[in-house]
Amino acid sequence: MDHFSIDNIRVLHVDDDSGFADIVSEFLEREDDAFSVETATSVDDALTVLQDARVDCVVSDYDMPQKDGLDFLELVRDDYPGLPFLLFTGKGSEEIASRAISAGVTDYLQKGTGTEQYTVLANRVRNAVRSSRAETAVRRTEDRYHNLVDTAPIPILLFDHNWEALYANEAAVAFLDADSFTEIAGKKASDFLHPDDREAARKRFQRLMREDISVPEREYRVVTVEGETKTATVATAPGYYRGEKVAQAMLYR
Repeated sequence: MDHFSIDNIRVLHVDDDSGFADIVSEFLEREDDAFSVETATSVDDALTVLQDARVDCVVSDYDMPQKDGLDFLELVRDDYPGLPFLLFTGKGSEEIASRAISAGVTDYLQKGTGTEQYTVLANRVRNAVRSSRAETAVRRTEDRYHNLVDTAPIPILLFDHNWEALYANEAAVAFLDADSFTEIAGKKASDFLHPDDREAARKRFQRLMREDISVPEREYRVVTVEGETKTATVATAPGYYRGEKVAQAMLYR
C-alpha cells in the first residue's frame, strides 16, 4: 500500500475551449474515481477557484487570450509555491517548455490525438500529487522535529553521510561556543573533536551509517569554535532529515 494516499484528488483544469475542457474532465474522472475535476475557461476564473476551494493539482492550457498558461503559472507560484501545476498544451515549443521550467512548472505535456493522452495525463497528475503529498509529510515531520528539538536542553547535532553538520539546536550552538549555526554548517564532525579521538569517532560513524543502528555512548574531547576543549559523553543514533539518512549526535556533560 502507498504510504502517501492519493485518494480524493481535486483537479482544476483551465482551458479556454470549454468543449475540450469537458472532454478532459470526463476522461480523467473515468480514468480514476479519485479524481474530481473542476474547469475554468480563463485565468481569472481559475484564480477565483483557487481562492475559494481546495485544489490538489492544476492542469492548464498555454495558448489562452488575455493571460496565457505561463502568466497563470507565475501567478500561482506567487501564492501557491508547492501546488502541482501541469502545462497541458497544444502549442509545443522548446522555448515554451524552457520558460515553463524556469517558472516552476511541475510537468509539461503536449496534447495529442486519441484517448491515450488522457491516460498519460492522469498518470502525470497522480504522480505529481503523490510527490507533493510526500513532500508535505516530510515538511510536517521536520516541523515536529524542530518544535521538539530546537529548544531541547541537551546539545543535538545532525551529520550527513559525509560527516558534515546539517543541523544543530540552540544548546549545541551554545556548547560549541558559536554565535549561530552558520559557524557550524558544513563542517565535519572531526573539526569538533580532539585529534586523538577522531579515528574512533569515524569508525563509530561508519558503523552507524552502514548497519543503521545506534552505537554505544562514548566520552570524547570536543573542541569548540573558540578552540576550547570540553569533555562530553556522545550518544549517536541513526535518523532521517529532509529525506536523507543522518547520524544524530546527543552530547551529555
